[in-house]
Amino acid sequence: MRDHNLTPPHKRLAPLVKVKLAAATLAAVLADRMSEEDAGRVLREATGTQWSLLTCMQYLSGKEALAAIGRLSADWSEDGMTRESLENTTKVAAFAVANAHPKGTPLCASNLAKQYRGRDALDG
Repeated sequence: MRDHNLTPPHKRLAPLVKVKLAAATLAAVLADRMSEEDAGRVLREATGTQWSLLTCMQYLSGKEALAAIGRLSADWSEDGMTRESLENTTKVAAFAVANAHPKGTPLCASNLAKQYRGRDALDG
C-alpha cells in the first residue's frame, strides 16, 4: 500500500536546538536574507513538522523556548548567538504574535505575548 502522507517524518529536537533554529530563521527573514516561504521550507525540513514563520514566532514566545533560554548561563555563546540575543529574539517574536493580526487578534496565547499586547514597537 502506498503512503500518501507527504509530510516529512517528525524529528525529536531538543528545545535549545529548536530555539536556535527559530531564532536564526527569524533573524534571517527580518534582515531580508530569506523569504518567508524559504523560512517555512527550512523550518519544515529541519523539524519534520509543519512549522512556518508564524509557528516559529509562536514557539519562541512560548514556555518551552523561554525555559530553554533560562537554563543558559549569562555568558553562554554558541553559533554566533548569545543568551541576550536569544532573549531579544523572543521579545520580537512575542511582540509580533501579539500585535501583527490586522484585526488586533493575538496570534498566540503565551504569557510573554500577553505582555506585549497593544504596545508600541518603540516601548521596548
